[in-house]
Formats: sequence, C-alpha cells, structure tokens
Amino acid sequence: MSPSHPRTPRQVINFSKQKGKEIITNFDGGLITSDAGIVWIAELDKKLGITEKFGNCFQDHRHQSYVDHSVHELLAQRLYGIILGYEDVNDHDKLRH
Repeated sequence: MSPSHPRTPRQVINFSKQKGKEIITNFDGGLITSDAGIVWIAELDKKLGITEKFGNCFQDHRHQSYVDHSVHELLAQRLYGIILGYEDVNDHDKLRH
C-alpha cells in the first residue's frame, strides 16, 4: 500500500534514557503498538512528579526488609495500567517482560 500524500520530513523525538537504553520515536510506520503512549505518560509523570507526590501521601507500614517496590512504584504501575486499559492488573506480570 502506498501513501496517498507526499512523504513529509522524518520527525524524531528523543526521550530520556530508561535503564541505560535510549528511547526514540519516529513516525515512519512499521510495527505499531497501542501501548507506546505510556512512554510519554511516564516521561510527563517523571517531570511533574505526580505519582511520587501521590505516593508521599501514604504511610508505608510494611517491614522494609520484605519490600521490593516502593509505594510510588506500586502507584505508578497501577495508574499506568489503568491508563493503558489493563484495569484488572492481571497482565502486569506478563507485560514487564
């Protein structure tokens, strides 16, 4: 299938590195996922500190030697899941890979 309009100049957006990996976007098409928008949401959250500030509203009474994830991380996972449409949270373990 060929495009019905002339090709526009390539637009590339660079995001901050995540776990040492460079994240960029372009609009050339190809393999597409509807979950990619979460990268922008996470970037905005990181800049504004929304989930971090929200997480600070809670007291964590868990024994810290048993804690793998902070309240902030758990809130971010839950909110991002809701944003992506995974409200029931049963996909989170699979999606982390």
